[in-house]
Amino acid sequence: MVGRAERFEGAEFRTSSYSQPHDSYCAEVALSGSAVGVRDSKDPGGPVVAFRRESWARFVDGVAGR
Repeated sequence: MVGRAERFEGAEFRTSSYSQPHDSYCAEVALSGSAVGVRDSKDPGGPVVAFRRESWARFVDGVAGR
């Protein structure tokens, strides 16, 4: 993990296109420089977990079965 939550202030967080409009269990993701931030959609002012882009890409590839 890298960075601090402040790095993502003003960043555009997005949810998956598979999320339902009122789904209460969503993670949101934002890009900021060399990092990817992940937060709970129910608590947008809460903590952000930051990962290096390379680590995030490996995670996504693993989830997608690539």
